[in-house]
Amino acid sequence: MFLFLKLVLAHLIADFVLQFEELYQLKVRSFLGHFAHALIHGIISLALLFPYLNEPVIWAFAAGIVVIHLTQDLIKYFFTQKNPANTFFYFMADQACHILVLSAIFLLPISHEVRGFPEIPLLDTLYKNNFWTLYAIFFILLTFAGSYILNAFTKSFILGESPVFLIRSQEMFHAILERSLIAWLLLANASLFAVAVVPFVGLFRLPFKLLRSWKAFLLSASYAVLIVLLFWKIF
Repeated sequence: MFLFLKLVLAHLIADFVLQFEELYQLKVRSFLGHFAHALIHGIISLALLFPYLNEPVIWAFAAGIVVIHLTQDLIKYFFTQKNPANTFFYFMADQACHILVLSAIFLLPISHEVRGFPEIPLLDTLYKNNFWTLYAIFFILLTFAGSYILNAFTKSFILGESPVFLIRSQEMFHAILERSLIAWLLLANASLFAVAVVPFVGLFRLPFKLLRSWKAFLLSASYAVLIVLLFWKIF
């Protein structure tokens, strides 16, 4: 589970945190965008598996991630362009397949080894403790990934919105703060009062014209509550 969680975190970082708007638009326009995106996946995977880089099998696995991710993305974009109404289903199926591919690490004997950074005690503790990996996964799913998931959901089920609805830079930045605040309210004070306060978080949108959308807030807040509930037992 140790290496698998590191690979899942690497996937989320590359697929969502580093999926800035310009790269997203480049992917829409050309193969180069897809290739750069897949290459980023390989690089981040290697970075998070640094203590294992003396093992050739890890390099081979990272190379496999790049090739398979690129192939999957091209297939997803082909079907998405062919049938935009099913964007959300293609998106979620694609993510499930990515995680399934990463789970192949369990087939390697090295997956049972827990290595770290013995020369740097603090980094060693952080790296070896699955809690921090899980917390990072939770945060990215709550924030960056949430915006792309909701964008795909909107394309399939809510007509009339921009293709970059919820993933424009300003919206993305606000969503990170908004959903983080909602999650903090729910996790810090698990009560009906915390749930009742959640709608008032939407008031912070009012000073910003681009963000004054009840639809965007409803999607964002509902998603935040759902992710908190899913991770409730873990934390």
